[in-house]
Amino acid sequence: MTSQLHPYVVHFPVALLLVSVVLFYAGTLGGSRPWAAGVLTAARWNLWIGAPLALVAIGAGFVDYIAAQCDAETIAATVLHRRSGAVTWWSSLIAAIAVYRTRHRAPGRLLLGWLLLVGVAASTATALGTGLTYDRALGVDQAWPAAAGRCFEMERSPAPGP
Repeated sequence: MTSQLHPYVVHFPVALLLVSVVLFYAGTLGGSRPWAAGVLTAARWNLWIGAPLALVAIGAGFVDYIAAQCDAETIAATVLHRRSGAVTWWSSLIAAIAVYRTRHRAPGRLLLGWLLLVGVAASTATALGTGLTYDRALGVDQAWPAAAGRCFEMERSPAPGP
């Protein structure tokens, strides 16, 4: 059993955000059909729940990263994953606020474009996180030798000079 929390938490906000984007497009394309309003309502709730849960996933990832063992290449890959997660959270937060402000009508082109950015950011963060787990074994119990350093400590220590 692993003590890592991030892998258990992160799937929910990613799924909610991606489903939200798909539902926003489907509801908007539905136009005035009777089901379109219900689809847009579901899209809004998925986004409003997914955006704060993305922050929970980021927090869990940071806590897990403090205890994880890795090497310098994995640290570089983790930085990319962290940044894409931050873009996902910020863009989903902005989208959630915009959707709340325009909740009485279907999203316009600008908001749909922004929601597409949320989907791309979430997909990118997911792909990078999957690579960290399956390609680099970050967070996998006993995958690294006991002598391997902790990622967070190695990242924060000054690089050795020439």
